[in-house]
Amino acid sequence: MNTSVSSELLRKLKYIITLIVKTPRFGWIISLQVLSGFLTVAGIPMLVPVLEYTRTDGVAGDKSATLDLFSKILNTLGLEPSFYKLLFIASLLIISSQILIFLSTIVANFSQQRLSMEYRKKIFRSYSAVDWLWITMDKSGEMNHAVLREADGAGVAHLNSQRIVIYMIQVTAFMFIVIRLSFSVTLLAFALYGILFLINVRNANHVRRLSKIFNETYKKVANATINLLQNKKFFKSSMLLDAFLTKVFDYVDETVRAKKLIILREELQNLWTFLATFIFIVLLMGLRGILGLGFSELLVVLLVFMRLGPYFNNLFTAYLALNTQVPIHRSIEERLNNLEQNKEVYGNENFHYDRPIRFNDVSFKYPEGKNVINKISLEVEPLQSVAFVGSSGAGKSTILDLILGLLKPGSGKIYYGDIPYDRLDTGSFRKNIAYVSQEVTLLDGTLLENLTIGCKNVNDDIVTDICKRFYIDRLISELPDGIHTEIGENGIKLSGGQKEMVALARALIMKPKILILDEATSELDSETEQLMQEAIKGYCHEMTIIMVAHRLSTVKFADKIFVIEKGVICETGKYDELLKKKGRLHYLDSLQSGTGTISAPPR
Repeated sequence: MNTSVSSELLRKLKYIITLIVKTPRFGWIISLQVLSGFLTVAGIPMLVPVLEYTRTDGVAGDKSATLDLFSKILNTLGLEPSFYKLLFIASLLIISSQILIFLSTIVANFSQQRLSMEYRKKIFRSYSAVDWLWITMDKSGEMNHAVLREADGAGVAHLNSQRIVIYMIQVTAFMFIVIRLSFSVTLLAFALYGILFLINVRNANHVRRLSKIFNETYKKVANATINLLQNKKFFKSSMLLDAFLTKVFDYVDETVRAKKLIILREELQNLWTFLATFIFIVLLMGLRGILGLGFSELLVVLLVFMRLGPYFNNLFTAYLALNTQVPIHRSIEERLNNLEQNKEVYGNENFHYDRPIRFNDVSFKYPEGKNVINKISLEVEPLQSVAFVGSSGAGKSTILDLILGLLKPGSGKIYYGDIPYDRLDTGSFRKNIAYVSQEVTLLDGTLLENLTIGCKNVNDDIVTDICKRFYIDRLISELPDGIHTEIGENGIKLSGGQKEMVALARALIMKPKILILDEATSELDSETEQLMQEAIKGYCHEMTIIMVAHRLSTVKFADKIFVIEKGVICETGKYDELLKKKGRLHYLDSLQSGTGTISAPPR
């Protein structure tokens, strides 16, 4: 065996040991197997003197020494040796050994289920705590794949590492029995299974490479599935669906090809391992005289190899299966490491909501991009309503993300009262914020579940009152099961405007201290939008309201308006004040009212 092969085996052995040590109750599993192996070593050889008691040919075999050994052991215990006593003790030891194998296997499988559960929880927990920028670059399909498939695969990797130890202990026990029965047979067995081991190691390397290809391609299928679900209406109604499906089918075909090759190699390994063991047993029977095997000894040797063969096969199968799961386990460990390395970092000081939020010369740019925000200074007073308006891409939503702590300033400081952003307990801060995005997100469930999500012990009167304020009572009356109607995935059974109404009502049911609205009424018709604005105005000076809007009619009631263009504040004031200045807001207002021109916007 050359150096590279030896180092590869040592590396794999270290990896297997690491998996074992990280498995719950691994000590119990190994201990039960060791005890089982000991009972097997003690029990099966007792069948030799048992068989000698049944000899009727009168031939004195050289196995009388074995019978004498067990007779002395029984005499020491104060028992007279007999056929039935030896048979009972041998049976008790062998059955006990199998019971211990059963128990250790159950513990190992339960540990695998627990590990899969813990991997899922770790992924969810880590994902919820990761930095927002990392989330924006992560692929949803890979996250979905990690939770649904890789978590199970990683747990199975631990299970197969345990199985390798389990079968190695059993194989060692049986080989020890063979050594006691016949040294020549032992040498032949080592030669046979040594060759099988080298062949199966090479086969396992091929399977590991195929499994890596399968897992990576499966991720592409998962990402494509998420893309299809997120854009189902677009694909359903466009000519691009066939081109998209062609690409997806290529990924599916590649996964099937890889899986077929993996299955083929797994089954071939089972076949050649079985054939090698069977041929070996036939050779033992044919070479009985040359090997010096007596009748009783031959029977026990055959029994041992009838048991040993499946254990060798199981050992190789577990090793092969582990190589199949290694790429999956490494993939999920890499994801968890990435999540941990990109974990959101924030302070531990709590914001007092009667204090202002201030930007001091804040600038921000996305990775490998130009500045979106350029040295902005502003102040959001408590219990006031402020609005950010401007052209698309001016930086309005980025300012909201900076306020929420989802993004960190590239330069400058954000203060929450007297607390700088890097000392703020952002997690606690967000628990008192209701955020309504321009892309409304609803859950697959009932309307009531969507309205009250995250609100423990919410009062029915509050739900009823807010539903009336936002005219959702009209929607409820039209639904087949009222407020308990299932609204489908992301509220697909509702119109865009209805979803916005539900999102606004949900935000107010949460009783936030700060309400953030990012184009929250863009899907509503003019009449309904006016009704929603009146409902929102009813909460002015009860909470801080921060809005982003393109339609200026939705922010006329704001206490302060910031006009953003190209990442800077070009105007600040009340709506009427800014109109009189004949500046940027006046220009945008004239465009929306149809009295302006696009050719000469003021700068």
